Amino acid sequence: MPAPNSTIDIVMFNMSSYTDWQHGIANRNMHILHTLLADSRVRKIVAIDYLPFTYKRAVRQWFQNVLSGPAGQVLGRGWGYKLTALNNYEIEKTGYVMPGAGGPDEIKHKLLVYSSVQSAWSETAFYRRLNQELKRLNLKNIVLWSYLPTFVGYFGSVGEQVAVFDAVDNWLEHSSYTKVKERIKVNYQTIRTKADLIFTTAADLAKLFNLPEGCIFVPNGVDFERINQAPRLTGRDIAQLPRPIIGYIGTIQEDRVDVELIRYLAQANPQKSFVLIGGVWPGLRKKIKERLQSLPNVHFLGRKSFRETPQYLREFDVAIIPHLQNEFNRHTNPMKLYEYLAAGKPVVATPGAGLDEFKDLVYLAAKPEDFNQALIQALQENGNELKERRMVAAAHESWTERVNVMLDKIFAKLDS
Repeated sequence: MPAPNSTIDIVMFNMSSYTDWQHGIANRNMHILHTLLADSRVRKIVAIDYLPFTYKRAVRQWFQNVLSGPAGQVLGRGWGYKLTALNNYEIEKTGYVMPGAGGPDEIKHKLLVYSSVQSAWSETAFYRRLNQELKRLNLKNIVLWSYLPTFVGYFGSVGEQVAVFDAVDNWLEHSSYTKVKERIKVNYQTIRTKADLIFTTAADLAKLFNLPEGCIFVPNGVDFERINQAPRLTGRDIAQLPRPIIGYIGTIQEDRVDVELIRYLAQANPQKSFVLIGGVWPGLRKKIKERLQSLPNVHFLGRKSFRETPQYLREFDVAIIPHLQNEFNRHTNPMKLYEYLAAGKPVVATPGAGLDEFKDLVYLAAKPEDFNQALIQALQENGNELKERRMVAAAHESWTERVNVMLDKIFAKLDS
């Protein structure tokens, strides 16, 4: 008979909707959830889609997640909510495969997605309905795991034995949350008192909770095999571009990407192709059109699926992280860094959280002129020995290793 705490059930409050992940918008939250899903110590995961706090967002999510959303066995449905046990096919849309998966229609009941828009009208009604739906699942050794700082009423609401908060970014500094900045600031202090464990992707994030020594630093990771098993692209958009190709993969948003730096680099290097892969946020589209789209050597290839991005990465000669040097990015540990290194690519980046750890493998430059010189140097020094060193370094940064650290802390807390 297994020990009482040999397995756990997780109720996870996500910073995204599951459908976002299926559409290729990957984040740490997605990688951690699916790595947990593959771990035998985890019995079930109930993934709570991003909770809307505006009516506009609620309407969009109702159409996207409640009215439609991932397929599988619908276990509960009503006005404004739906609980679904996902089949293998829906999980595989994210790029992950369930261990021991059978056919595409098989439902293992290990991953369930709960989509609701009730939080935009009544937080109390949301938690009441959520608990009614959770009761049918007979969850045991419940771990509450959250990425969501816009709500904190979930603490103590699902019968959890351990409460975890995984702090990924400093949302106080993100332009999308300006109107609720004070709310998030207060919530961070509630998280400080309510969470049994707080993980952070950057050491400085501990300051948000006034716990400089009380948080556990767990940086981002990488799926090394996925990056290196990708086939080459032939006959596709990037394959036709002149080399060398200087590439960036990631959402192109106003808080993150330094448009003026990219413009400077493109104008200084007219014979090089600058390729940006990722969706452009609405708030940045006008500036992108004015400052970059008129340049003949800058190419926007749009958002690519999670399965496709490693193929595009293979075509880069140099991978770049041209991020703004602001308060938001100072706390951001870019996932793309680990993916770039796993592919063996030379990386040129502006300073940011976690980059100093790889200063022997990454060219760091704060000024445009220095960034350009580093770019030229990276192209000249791209030999096999350096490529091998980058890949070896990334191989030790797997999502599995990250999750093992987190689960060890959780089980220690359960057993204490």
